Amino acid sequence: MKITQIEQIPVEIPYMERVRDHLQKGWNFGNRATDDELNANRSEHERLWRESSPPTVETSIYRVHTNEGLVGIGEGAGIAEEKIQTYLGKSPFEFIMDDSAGPLQIAFYDLMGQTVGLPMARMFGPSQPTAPIAYWSQCFPPEVLQEEVKIALEGGFCVHKFKRRAHTDVVEQVQAIAEVAPENYELTIDANTTFGTVERTIDFGRRLKAYPHVKCLESPIVQDDVEGYLRIKKELDLPLAIHFGSPDPTISLPSPAYDYYVVGGWRAGILRCANIASAANMPFWLQMGFTGVSAIFMVHLAAALPNASLSHVSLYILLEHSLLAEPLDIREGQAKVPERPGLGIGLDMDAVERYRVG
Repeated sequence: MKITQIEQIPVEIPYMERVRDHLQKGWNFGNRATDDELNANRSEHERLWRESSPPTVETSIYRVHTNEGLVGIGEGAGIAEEKIQTYLGKSPFEFIMDDSAGPLQIAFYDLMGQTVGLPMARMFGPSQPTAPIAYWSQCFPPEVLQEEVKIALEGGFCVHKFKRRAHTDVVEQVQAIAEVAPENYELTIDANTTFGTVERTIDFGRRLKAYPHVKCLESPIVQDDVEGYLRIKKELDLPLAIHFGSPDPTISLPSPAYDYYVVGGWRAGILRCANIASAANMPFWLQMGFTGVSAIFMVHLAAALPNASLSHVSLYILLEHSLLAEPLDIREGQAKVPERPGLGIGLDMDAVERYRVG
């Protein structure tokens, strides 16, 4: 099997109208500023938000054709035409565990799976039939979060990750969620270090602990402040998650300060992180991509990694269209791994053409 053609289709996909303005504010009004930083320059942060545009997802869809008539699909950042040409005439099997292929890695594994007649997860090793998946929100107002929780529950989700930002009251947000969420609905609050200080984290954390839905704080302060995380852990007794790499795992793995990792990237890098984390039985969740194509790839990867046991995150759920020909099957917080060979779900080409740019 040889690669004969690679189509690169740039697309721009709006977010759903119900959350578009709230995403714009979340990403443009002092997005990762601490409370002190926002208060010190609030008017400038507000100006930047007011002058911003509604967010969209700009990415590329790839269709990789072979001389045997198979087509593999991928999604991710744009690739220079000169690099694309280097893959022509070669077999996808030449690029096993090659992260330099970027988004083409998805398409190559899709083709490999189709060739050998196995779902991608089965090619990656012993795998589970499902993988946990989370709903995602930015720092939406309390009443908006309530509606998002209702949508999440209807969609089969039972874990919800949302952002904490300095211009919102995270306690009010959680209280609103608790009014409509069942007792087993779990919340992870991702501060992206915006609490700023240990003291502020503990103050908010004590109030958040009044709501049993809160199960994890992600990156409440700068991640390499080991002593700060130890103090937070001692005072709150809540699991704390950080993005893999800061601090170095030689520091974070043996420390009782950290409980979970967040991992991203492509397959070889993810497998390396998973193997390192497994040395201390550290569970993690994956965070990957934008459209449904990347979400399915993430589900396949997670199903074959024993310690990828926490609910994984993708933003595709908030897009106008996932670009998939059929939706991911999500029930009781678990995404079913497609059973057909390769990626297992194809593209909705009408949708791809609708959002094509250039």
